[in-house]
Amino acid sequence: MIRMSNCVSRVVIVLLTAGTLSAQTPAQLKHELDALRTRVDAQQKDIEALKAQRPSGAALPSLESLQLKVDKSPIRGNARSRVVLVEVSDFECPFCGRHVRQTAPLIQKDYVDSGKVRHAFVNFPLASHRNAFKAAEAGLCANDQGRFWDLHDRMFANQTQLAAPLLPSLATASGLQTEQWRACLDSSRKREQIEADQAMASRAGVSATPTFFVGILDPKTGSVAVTERIIGAKPYAVFQRALDEALARKDAQ
Repeated sequence: MIRMSNCVSRVVIVLLTAGTLSAQTPAQLKHELDALRTRVDAQQKDIEALKAQRPSGAALPSLESLQLKVDKSPIRGNARSRVVLVEVSDFECPFCGRHVRQTAPLIQKDYVDSGKVRHAFVNFPLASHRNAFKAAEAGLCANDQGRFWDLHDRMFANQTQLAAPLLPSLATASGLQTEQWRACLDSSRKREQIEADQAMASRAGVSATPTFFVGILDPKTGSVAVTERIIGAKPYAVFQRALDEALARKDAQ
């Protein structure tokens, strides 16, 4: 566990080494250090929340028994494809944002746009991220208009602007009918679906975001039989191997 004071001290040393402190006013430096403390505190809360969710040493559920329902989830890609990448994510999670910016475009190009794989999104907002739950509601309200992925991309590109008063501007920029979207958001009618996502993901052993599942979709039930679990914002090669193996397995059936 990294103590906040140690982390802040290291950053001050780095700033001194880089010679940037001399160019900053005391007020600017205080602002940067306060922001750093806030980020470290949020990360520590995430760690404690994850510890509470999963006892130390607890085993993950066997893949053979895992079935994920994605019939109500935002999903994109060729409707005839049976291989699905299920992304369990939090709009305020920095690691989720890194995946969306760095790795997801490669997956989208090589597997989703090519028609090989479908991509489903399951919400898992962490309690320590104060804007994440409302952002998840915003995304599902956008999904009612067929614009989930537009707002998904925009929220991940602007993770510091997810406070409720700022969401309408992101919705407008995403091409949404804002009055209809705002009525949905204000009603909180997507809360039940998000809580169902959280419960399903927890049963599947999710305790950190992002977590991904690769599997084969049953189009009649909307259930995904999981073949692989990927925990964390892993490099593209990890997803490439898992998706290629799932495609080969599907073709062999």
